[in-house]
Amino acid sequence: MERSRGARRHRLTRRQLFALGGGVAAAALVGCSPLASPGAAPGPPPGPLLRFTIGLHIEPFGTTAQGFRSGAIGGRQLDYADRTFFDRQVEDIRAVAAVVERHGGRMTVQGQSPFTPAVLERGHGVLRELAAAGHEIALHFHEDAHLGPRWQAEPVERWAAVFEEELALLRRAAGIARVRSWSGGNTYPRLYEAAARAGLQVNSDWKDPARQATPLALTGVHPWRPAGGTDGTEFGAFARHDPAGPVVFLPEGAYDREDFAAMRRATEFGGDAAYFAYLGERLRAAVALGRADRVNVHHITIHPGEFRGSGAAPFGVIERFLAETVDPLVASGEVAWATFTEMADAYLAWEGAHPGAAPK
Repeated sequence: MERSRGARRHRLTRRQLFALGGGVAAAALVGCSPLASPGAAPGPPPGPLLRFTIGLHIEPFGTTAQGFRSGAIGGRQLDYADRTFFDRQVEDIRAVAAVVERHGGRMTVQGQSPFTPAVLERGHGVLRELAAAGHEIALHFHEDAHLGPRWQAEPVERWAAVFEEELALLRRAAGIARVRSWSGGNTYPRLYEAAARAGLQVNSDWKDPARQATPLALTGVHPWRPAGGTDGTEFGAFARHDPAGPVVFLPEGAYDREDFAAMRRATEFGGDAAYFAYLGERLRAAVALGRADRVNVHHITIHPGEFRGSGAAPFGVIERFLAETVDPLVASGEVAWATFTEMADAYLAWEGAHPGAAPK
């Protein structure tokens, strides 16, 4: 549920609109073999390990810290200043976190204003609870919501300052000392320079906000350091690895179509169950692409209230996906849960052990 350029019109189904407003470190994740008996022959070398997580994007519904109004859907303005809407979103965030925790996982939860000021003004503990439970707290950044309609023309200094403002709110709301990863600002060519100035190190979830599409050149399972940003049309620098690049980019995984981020909302794909069947297929494809001599990553993205379903088992489609697809892969040692910064730290450790090696 990302924004389009100019006026922020999210293309959502009635079902998703109801879900949103209705009812108004890493190295430790590498599997270690049990200690062998004295004199036992060494076992086979470990196979590829795929690090996996769920990223949760909290959207900018209401007036952001920079004074821009955001979050109109189908002519309806959703707003975290509305306590009923805020409470429903928090309830859904907690419910999904509980599902993930039941399966031994941890998410990367990406927040931004107006959600973070609402948390602070109400003295609410949701982000602190998530951080205490081991979920990563990260930044989700809608450029038009925080820099206005002329965000493309804003200097890198302004971008860095607004990043810092959003990060300060996020740290206070979550009670943490540092935020290292973010998503958003995708088509600003100097994005990585601005992010590095604000202390950000790990980027994910690239897609064109207008087309809701991701070039397949930016997918895959191996992280890298982009040589530069992109304006959304030229990807040469972005797709090229630069050992001196300031940011580690985490591709989303083994997706085989550019519209994988938008297809969840297309009715012709058959709804939530069909979409999660596709996600399971892609996760298994990512496992097959993994290499034992590289860092391998894959994740899926959700939003609060999304895939809630109906009846007595909210988010049952997520529960089934974890039980039927993820849990067996974790049990076999092919997949391990890791937040985005844990994935990046695994890459940094690999980089240090393989100087000069091509990461992808």
